[in-house]
Amino acid sequence: MKTHKHYLELVEEIRSLVDAINFGTSLVIVEGQNDEAALREFGLKTPVLKFRGTGHSEALFIDEVSQDYRGRSVAVILDFDEEGTRMADRISRELEERGVKIQHYFRRKLKEILLREGVRHVEEIRAIKQKALS
Repeated sequence: MKTHKHYLELVEEIRSLVDAINFGTSLVIVEGQNDEAALREFGLKTPVLKFRGTGHSEALFIDEVSQDYRGRSVAVILDFDEEGTRMADRISRELEERGVKIQHYFRRKLKEILLREGVRHVEEIRAIKQKALS
């Protein structure tokens, strides 16, 4: 059974990663509003673009991001299920081909933290925070 201390340490680990994202990126791409809100609860201050809900095709989304962020650092933090992984890989590859600097470390590190807890969806980090607070 995981202890209260375990969840407090986990929250701190996620907050530290979010601080690094704030310092090291110009933009974070997430799937939707709930993912953005969850990351904001952990202190995310970097601008966010939501991949879902824009009403744009994937190609148009890629074009717009690459025009605005060419030469800048971007983190693609989509869910860690099969679909999210496929989308993150595809979006990252397309943006890199257009000159955007993708910071793969942040996605890999968050994935490592969350999969240890059996969490595959970014928005579920809120549950980790709730366990730390209870």
